[in-house]
Amino acid sequence: LDFELHEEKDFNGIMKFLADETSGNIHDNGTINITSNSINSDHHPKNLVDYQNNNFYLSKDDGNAIICFDFKDKSVQLSAYTIQSYDINANWGHLKNWVIEESNDAKNWIEIDCHCDDSTLNGPNIVASFKIPDNENLQFCRFIRMRQTGNSWFYTGNHNYVYFPYIEFYGKLKQ
Repeated sequence: LDFELHEEKDFNGIMKFLADETSGNIHDNGTINITSNSINSDHHPKNLVDYQNNNFYLSKDDGNAIICFDFKDKSVQLSAYTIQSYDINANWGHLKNWVIEESNDAKNWIEIDCHCDDSTLNGPNIVASFKIPDNENLQFCRFIRMRQTGNSWFYTGNHNYVYFPYIEFYGKLKQ
């Protein structure tokens, strides 16, 4: 199945398709598994694919947060992804430094997109899409992860909190 990015139809890609197909949160119903090494209170990364609710993901302030999407018996070939920033002023916990990586074994990771000092999401409720460069060479993979690679935009300097409500992936899905 092919899911192309259409700017006028945000959050209408692979994750929404799986949620519609299974009638619910795709982490809670076991369709995929979403994990993180940094979860602050009850702001689990499963909230990132729950487009019907006003929840969000929030990392701890320990840096290097990783959010991993395990597609289990499925595989994806990413061409783009969309993120919405949290509803809070600029220079708070908005994403600033991150990479997107893929793997088939969750041990060996290949970086497919990289952002350093990126201000695109530094403001309230910004929806931005990012195309994967050179995606002709990408393989189908079971795991996709977002890895924080430096500070967030948090105004007091050396802080690593990251929070945002939604992410969506585009490309091809093998079921």
